[in-house]
Amino acid sequence: MSRSFPILHGLFVGCVLAFSWLTSALADGSGFTAAMNAVTVRVICHQAPDFISTGSGFIVANGQYAVTNWHVVACTADGGQASVMLGASDSGLVEAWVQRHDENKDLAILRLARRADRPDARFATAATLRQRDPVVAVGFPGDADELAELTALADPTMTVGVVGRLLPPPVDPTQGPWLVQVSAAINPGNSGGPLFDEVGRVVGVNTLKAQVEVPTLGDDGDVVMRRVPSGEGLGWAVLSDSLLPMLDQAGIRYRVDTGRPFALTRLWHREPGLLIALVLITLIALGTLGLIATAPGRALVRDQLTRIRRPERPVPAMPPVSAARQPILRGLTGPYAGQVIPLGRGSVAIGRDPAMVQLVIPRDQAAISQRHALVGYDEERGAFLLQDCWSTNGVFLMQGETKGAALAPGDTRTLRAGERFCLATPEISFEVDHR
Repeated sequence: MSRSFPILHGLFVGCVLAFSWLTSALADGSGFTAAMNAVTVRVICHQAPDFISTGSGFIVANGQYAVTNWHVVACTADGGQASVMLGASDSGLVEAWVQRHDENKDLAILRLARRADRPDARFATAATLRQRDPVVAVGFPGDADELAELTALADPTMTVGVVGRLLPPPVDPTQGPWLVQVSAAINPGNSGGPLFDEVGRVVGVNTLKAQVEVPTLGDDGDVVMRRVPSGEGLGWAVLSDSLLPMLDQAGIRYRVDTGRPFALTRLWHREPGLLIALVLITLIALGTLGLIATAPGRALVRDQLTRIRRPERPVPAMPPVSAARQPILRGLTGPYAGQVIPLGRGSVAIGRDPAMVQLVIPRDQAAISQRHALVGYDEERGAFLLQDCWSTNGVFLMQGETKGAALAPGDTRTLRAGERFCLATPEISFEVDHR
């Protein structure tokens, strides 16, 4: 059995390591939610004396740049200053300059005054999207800020939905953006923020929702025009396909996928606990198959089965022998003829594999299994125990010099002193006794 224990030990250690790695990843948010929050930033454009507009954006190019909508930072065209908010404190507000913009696509790329210690966005193209695919819009809607504490202003808001419709690409890509319609809530302040797919890849830039201007009465009684939603679950984002050429022109590197996510990736995102269970079950199944594919492994399995098998009929207790009389196993015929083997605590295994037995039968005895039988002594009952280890050719009680009754495969039989047995053939026989 010495060869089998490393296999079982390795299987156990492998399962523990896999479980630890998977659960640590799960505790870390699987990388999805945490990464989506970390990528998203608040973008501010302020112009003297008191004009301020806010929106959202996301980090690219190793924290050196951010992407947003052009209308969020359009005040820079009249001398205003753009900034990116990386934290709630004053030190978290970093100045930024428009590196490149496209008014027709409503996109802008900002260069930050100092590097943001944030992960970069991973992109996916329109080719990866289908109608009803889950999406997540992340950003800083202004209405949500009114109820938030100051320290929470750097934390984005997430809304979930599905792809409602993929609009056809523009005939002239230079004259307008390629849009995707989504049901995720997009509100003022979300503009410029990332639209993620179900595995955390940026598939678009949140841009607008269905709104209409209506006259309302202000606090001073004057009529004020306000924008209100004109429909529910109707928002649009500029697809990343319209943004990536701008990043290329600016010489900014990025990661992009053009394929749909694998089934296991989607399962990990939606049901991580279920995937952990499936991985562990698979590891155990593969380990078991590998174990029973080897001769020592099969012998180990048979041995475990014989250990849990109960005798078919109760065995009467026998009186214990005196301490001076030691139980022995005496060889009658075969390689151990004339030899006396003490039976101490535990059992003595007999077979052809030196790694699995104590009494080794020569390998040329093909009728003998690698682990053929176990012989032991029960001190409490004063009985000898003979067990068939699922041998190929059987274990037999002796009637004189010939084979008698055979033990059932895996069966255990109680013997009295002086009883004899043989392995497969009377040419290899033993006797249990005391001395």
